[in-house]
Amino acid sequence: MKKENIFVVVLIALAIAGGLVYNRSTPSEPRFQAAVLSESGVTSKIGNTSIGWNEYTPGMAMAAKGNKPIFLYFHAAWCSYCTKLKKTTFKDKKILAFLEKNFVSIQVDTDKNQALSNEWKVKGLPTLWFLEPDGTKINSIPGYLDAAQLLPVLKYIYTSSYNTMEFKDFIKQG
Repeated sequence: MKKENIFVVVLIALAIAGGLVYNRSTPSEPRFQAAVLSESGVTSKIGNTSIGWNEYTPGMAMAAKGNKPIFLYFHAAWCSYCTKLKKTTFKDKKILAFLEKNFVSIQVDTDKNQALSNEWKVKGLPTLWFLEPDGTKINSIPGYLDAAQLLPVLKYIYTSSYNTMEFKDFIKQG
């Protein structure tokens, strides 16, 4: 066998192995989990295994009533980075705990709610918006963030540090 053929076979084997590792499914969630029906009528899971997502209108009202900042997530089923965000970042225990305790989390499927996506001028997916409890826009981040990148942003927003310092200065404070 020629060296070139061996090289091609090795590359194909690596690609297949990489695909299998990348697509390996995560451990399934428990078959039964208690659910809580919040005041807004949105069901969220107990045990912090997934984000307690809210629909847009009830979520905005819940944030105002509870005086919590809003984490607004725009996504679509066909978006590969949205899927990666759900499988990785949104499964991180620190992210789950911080969002559950400190934010009202709202998700919007851009294919199912194009009017809302247009209203928020969503140009690419995923898009993460951060809002004050009254719905005032703070800032947005387009694209994928891993848990180590998202957690400091959540802390920056939650502490209202955006009112007094730049994000880079917030990070330097540690």
